[in-house]
Amino acid sequence: MINMIVKVLASGSDGNSTYVESDNIRLLIDVGITKKRIDNALKKIDVDFKKIDYVLITHEHIDHIAGLMVFVKNTNAKVILTLGTLKFLANNNRYMAFLKEYKDRFLVLRRNDFKYEKFSLGNLEITPLPTFHDAVEPVGYLIKENEKKLVYLTDTGYIHQEVMKLIYDASCYIFETNHDPEILMNSSRPFSLKQRILSDHGHLSNADAIYALANLVGEHTKYVFYAHISAECNLRELIDLTRKKIFNKLGVYCENIKFIFTMPFEIEEVEI
Repeated sequence: MINMIVKVLASGSDGNSTYVESDNIRLLIDVGITKKRIDNALKKIDVDFKKIDYVLITHEHIDHIAGLMVFVKNTNAKVILTLGTLKFLANNNRYMAFLKEYKDRFLVLRRNDFKYEKFSLGNLEITPLPTFHDAVEPVGYLIKENEKKLVYLTDTGYIHQEVMKLIYDASCYIFETNHDPEILMNSSRPFSLKQRILSDHGHLSNADAIYALANLVGEHTKYVFYAHISAECNLRELIDLTRKKIFNKLGVYCENIKFIFTMPFEIEEVEI
């Protein structure tokens, strides 16, 4: 059986990008860092960035698309994004000429009411997951290969129950644990920003994320990446302490799960 390779290249407000490989498909989720950073990170696992087949975009915020134009111009990768995200870019002067020149490289996800249709890339089955964030039409992704499931879910203040059903017992979660509310409220950030982060269209707190994970992890879960961690309003120790406290309280068994931080050092590659 072919393993799915997962490597988080960057995660957080400074930029986001994750590499996924399975059989003959190589893709990136978001390109919120420079082409050089992507290239350097991929070289460490012997991957040529020019061999990337697809880029899955979650939403239009700069920490998720900062390297998009340069990356597209230097590869043959196709870009998959929601209609709302595409419309936002099309109305932005910075991207107008770029989109016109490379329009054949963009594939659009369309939503029917709340749900998106599954689609296939080679042997991978991909389901866009609606998220709740202050973006036009943001999504996360569920990537399946046979019985293996990878869930990428960041930049959301809330997880809908229908999404919870879809992502239960995944092999690997890349899951937002953005902030500790007490540290956030005592930070120097403007009050309006604090309100945005704490809202249902902001970011998941440690406790919100861990309670969700406690109801999601199962016998097939091998890895959990703590993702999109705020450098200013969170601590690694708090995330782990919160997880231990909540998992113990709810009686969640996790001895076979490896928990991985995505800040601030080199992030390991895993196979699922």
